[in-house]
Amino acid sequence: MANEDLIYRITRAVYDRVGNAVDDTTVEQLVTDIYNQVRTTSNNSGSISAVDRGAGQLSQAEGSSDRVVISVFGLDHPGIVAGVSQILAEASCSIIDINQTVVQGKFAMVIIADTARARESTAELKDRLRLAGQSLGVNIYAQREDLFNAMHRI
Repeated sequence: MANEDLIYRITRAVYDRVGNAVDDTTVEQLVTDIYNQVRTTSNNSGSISAVDRGAGQLSQAEGSSDRVVISVFGLDHPGIVAGVSQILAEASCSIIDINQTVVQGKFAMVIIADTARARESTAELKDRLRLAGQSLGVNIYAQREDLFNAMHRI
């Protein structure tokens, strides 16, 4: 599990350097790569780092690297919930929370999914969801919950 404060500081530093010149997916990948490098370096030094000491102390509000936030937007029609749910089921992901609404024919849904037992990486899952969104006629965005929360603290 990730250290939310460290992820926040890395995210802040990335945004300070690149501004709005890059998309959220690129920022997410940069933050993930930097965090993993810092954690690997800390683990190789033989000492228990603040990253590792704080890893087990995250509250649910801070987020988890084992959960993804999935947002779905588009014109309402039958099959959207089923299509997204099917992809999650095929990947062995559990839906922790789901909320959907239709306002004047516009569909919006947010899902929190547990990816701890996923059969594929988060990046692969995100690609499958994005492609499914194209075939369903909606936009689907997915992001690790810890990175989502850290990025939205800025």
